[in-house]
Formats: sequence, C-alpha cells, structure tokens
Amino acid sequence: MTKRSSVRARQEENQADLFGAAPPPSPKKARAAKTAPTAGPTPRSNQAKQSTPDALLNVRQAAARLGLSKSTLDKMRRAHKGPRFVKTTDRAIRYDPVDLDRWINARRSQSE
Repeated sequence: MTKRSSVRARQEENQADLFGAAPPPSPKKARAAKTAPTAGPTPRSNQAKQSTPDALLNVRQAAARLGLSKSTLDKMRRAHKGPRFVKTTDRAIRYDPVDLDRWINARRSQSE
C-alpha cells in the first residue's frame, strides 16, 4: 500500500456515512476507551440537559418535541391556538410534557 492510498483509507475510515452516522471507532480507540478510567461526576452542562419525565419544558424544548420552531410556538401561544402552557414567572413560559402529548393526540386525524 502506498503512502497516498493509506492516508486516503484513514480519511475514509474517519468520515461519517451519508446518513450522518458516526464512523465506527478504530480498534486502537476502542481499546483505549475500554481501558480508560471513568470520569467523576458529569459536568453541570450535561446535568442541566438531563431532566426527569415530569419536569416542565422550556419553549425551545417544547418546540423541538412538537417539531416546530420556537417562533411558531410563540405565535401559536399568543393566538391561543397552541398547547396549554404554564407561566412560571412574568417572563418564563413552560410546557408540561403531558399537555404536549394531549395536544398532539387531539390533533391526530385518521385517513379514510
């Protein structure tokens, strides 16, 4: 194998496939990951992203769950056409996941 073809092979190994999946780990990295000691507690930024199922969602999280943009959800709320929401403070709007699921189910239609 020439130097140029080995470089090309390594580049192809490290690229993601067409559908965005991550490339498989190389054998060296896989071994290193198995033997690496586990880190301590997770960083705060990761802890904030993890939430319990009963936790209220902010507007961005609710919009992502519904497959809408934040601005669309804001407009729907102002027009009283969106899912129920909770105004936790004068400015903070939150959504209960149960209310989002109910709203989705109420809007389902069956094709004939």
